[in-house]
Amino acid sequence: MKKSALFLLLAATITIIGCKRETVNIEAFEGNEWYSDSILVIRNDSSVSFSEYDSVYEQLVSPKALPLQLTDSTMIFSRYEVAGSYDSVRKFHPSGCVLVTDTVKYDIKYINKRPKLIIYIDPFPVILSSRNRINVEETNNFNPVKFEISNFSIGDQIDRSLLKTLGVYNYANYTIEDCEYINDKNISFKIIGYNNIFSIERRKIEDYRVKDIMKVVTSKLNNAPGYSPMRQWSEDSDYEYEFYRWETNGVRIDLSRSHYIGNDSYKTLLNNRNWNLSYDDVVLQAILVETYKNGNPTSSIIN
Repeated sequence: MKKSALFLLLAATITIIGCKRETVNIEAFEGNEWYSDSILVIRNDSSVSFSEYDSVYEQLVSPKALPLQLTDSTMIFSRYEVAGSYDSVRKFHPSGCVLVTDTVKYDIKYINKRPKLIIYIDPFPVILSSRNRINVEETNNFNPVKFEISNFSIGDQIDRSLLKTLGVYNYANYTIEDCEYINDKNISFKIIGYNNIFSIERRKIEDYRVKDIMKVVTSKLNNAPGYSPMRQWSEDSDYEYEFYRWETNGVRIDLSRSHYIGNDSYKTLLNNRNWNLSYDDVVLQAILVETYKNGNPTSSIIN
């Protein structure tokens, strides 16, 4: 066999292997459609997006297919987003569309026994549903970084007898409850789906504990926090605020404290210089919402 023929054969073999490697999850895409509620987002191997804004009818028009580039764990995902500007009262005025392209991780998961495509776009992941009963294996391309506060973490289930409901928030298709932890009133939770922890806050943390907290969070997230020095957020506020904030891999942790600067007669009562620690994870929270959405609304008064 001539060298040129041998080279072409090897090149073709490498190309075939490479394509097979890049399409290991192709059954989740070929002949399939992925929706966000009723909106088609992905069809086969392309994203579907409106590419123009009609200012007369004030709506997006001209749907266009934009090819995806897939590997085992990532996709190059393109879509058009509305562009525009805000006026003096922060009202948004759309003027057109702009093409946005990201290289992101994705996962295929089964939630409530239905296949879901999770696209890890910043700042919030997108979870899409398939109307077909596809048979593909789950993937684990995104590794969440989990924290524990007083032995609790986001996604854990907690005994309802340990909670006192302080407020209920019924959103369009899910409900969040603000709850106080009966065993320690300095700990509060946001709860979804009856007893699943959605968010955690720990209050009244002494100043001497802050350095160790910062070391732990910085080490696990491998990222130093942003810092905002003590200041007023608005001129008419009676408080100044100081905080450290970590935002990495979907995790958001705030370590903050406030200082009362209002009426002198209240300063002794309201000036608590201790710190508060709040813990959120938008990826885990998006999965929890997808799991427990369309549940029955609740009330702190009657159910």
